[in-house]
Amino acid sequence: MSEEEITAVVVAFAGDDCVVSTTTPVDASELSKLVGCEVLYEDFKGDLWKGTVIDVYEGETLLVRFSGEAISQGGPSGLGQGSLVKILITKA
Repeated sequence: MSEEEITAVVVAFAGDDCVVSTTTPVDASELSKLVGCEVLYEDFKGDLWKGTVIDVYEGETLLVRFSGEAISQGGPSGLGQGSLVKILITKA
């Protein structure tokens, strides 16, 4: 299995979840294939925070939920609009 990654930028928040937009165009039909993929965010201290793509949001962006542990700590440090995250896609 190989792994590919797509970079996305945080554009908004919906409750505790992040709304992200891919930095390179992804066809709307392909976005649904990203649901369930792991998401990584590296904060300014170099700590990695893990999340998951949970849904396609408003047809052209993705909804990302970080782990319950991250949320209980107030969310990933420094995560805000404009932050970059990596979506990991595992290919068979």
